[in-house]
Amino acid sequence: MEKKNIKDIVISAAALAVIAGGVTAALAGTNALTKDTIAARNEETENKARLQVIEADDFEKQTLTAEGEEVVYYAAVKGGETVGYVFTASATGKSSGLVVMTGISSEGKITGVTVTDDNETAGYVDKVKKGGLFDRFREKEAPADGFTLGEDIDSVSQATKTSRGVTDGVNKAVAYYQQIQKEGGEHGE
Repeated sequence: MEKKNIKDIVISAAALAVIAGGVTAALAGTNALTKDTIAARNEETENKARLQVIEADDFEKQTLTAEGEEVVYYAAVKGGETVGYVFTASATGKSSGLVVMTGISSEGKITGVTVTDDNETAGYVDKVKKGGLFDRFREKEAPADGFTLGEDIDSVSQATKTSRGVTDGVNKAVAYYQQIQKEGGEHGE
């Protein structure tokens, strides 16, 4: 085996440093050029999801503080008037990481429910959706103390934990809605 001299090692290290610097600069440049486009596409995707739970022309980002944490929600605006709110809450179904989006009208009725992300066993979210759980909430008055699974809302057979997780997510949205009503309106960004 041939011994490398110091000069060869320094030249190799310098070449690697130049290559790594070039790649890093290229990635940073690409990120700078595309971040606004990516942000716009993400906002468009999120607005499409919000439209699944409430009908609106626009959504205005709002915040509130609940249990010591800042919660982001959206005021649904139609014809220049706030017609309701969209809340996204994490819950635990069969697994943690169930993200439930709930629309609530200004009058306090559930306008729609959907799951935007989950770690559930494959098929369970589809099972509760096909089983009609999301639709069971629609047009129901948001009770001050939330919905009780098995009393106010029937669970979906063979998906009880996922049904409970969805209900818990909706109940968090109801609590946020109740807080907004108690505090007398919308909050700023």
